[in-house]
Amino acid sequence: MNRLDQKSTKTKDEKTDIRTPFHEFIRKFKKQKTALAAGTFILLLAVLAIICYNVVPYQINQYSYQDVLCGPSFKHLFGTDAFGRDIFSRVLCGTRISLSVGLVSVTTAAVVGTFLGLIGWYYGGVLDEIIMRIGDTLFAFPGLILAIAIVAILGPGLYNVVIAVAIFGTPTFARLVRSSTLELKRSVYVMAARNLGASDSRILAKYILPGAIPNIIVQYTMSIGTSILTASGLSFLGMGASAPTPEWGLMLSDGRNYMSTAPHVAIFPGLAIFLTVLSFNLLGDGLRDALDPKLSE
Repeated sequence: MNRLDQKSTKTKDEKTDIRTPFHEFIRKFKKQKTALAAGTFILLLAVLAIICYNVVPYQINQYSYQDVLCGPSFKHLFGTDAFGRDIFSRVLCGTRISLSVGLVSVTTAAVVGTFLGLIGWYYGGVLDEIIMRIGDTLFAFPGLILAIAIVAILGPGLYNVVIAVAIFGTPTFARLVRSSTLELKRSVYVMAARNLGASDSRILAKYILPGAIPNIIVQYTMSIGTSILTASGLSFLGMGASAPTPEWGLMLSDGRNYMSTAPHVAIFPGLAIFLTVLSFNLLGDGLRDALDPKLSE
């Protein structure tokens, strides 16, 4: 009976120890306290981006010339700008614009870059050389300089900013997926699937792409912060959003003229950019640590 009890207990313990990859990821990610805090902040931003226009205390373009350049107070938490507009309301509504630009541009770059990286290295030859040489050409320019050049060609505006950010982000995903494809293409299960007659599309979708997804997720998360920073930089230079849009970079540009008399006009939009970009970077670091199977416990 004792032996049976021991076997039963052992069997239960073995079942308990069985973890799926998702459970293992959750277990590791829970240990990343900084990443959890960053993820919570980003989740809060996402909620605010959805409900911002319903919760702001003032309309974003509500002028009040008797409250021009007022400092932070209970009436105006972040103060007012040169037109008496409430900065807190504008920063809050700017969350939707910045997150939308970041998500749309990076999603486009990820989809296009992943597709090019998969087909380029899998088929190799001239196609791979063309894709990689185009990528090398784009990598030769700093991201912001390349974005400025693209917007200068297309014209100013948020839609063109999204296109510019997507274009300079695509080679990063293409190279990342290419390196993963290079590693997985000669794996045993891929070669077995090919010998069994699996089509190229099935091999790419079922065997190679899933192996590259962890790296794509990490790069995707960190690229959103970079894209928000780039979009804000373009708006700061007058090549992105146009007045009176409550975009953080544009608000920061407007506030630089009052740094000596009313620094709060520039401080709060700048702080919003800083915290958002930092949160996405910290979340990306946490995801990388949780998704990397080579890290020791």
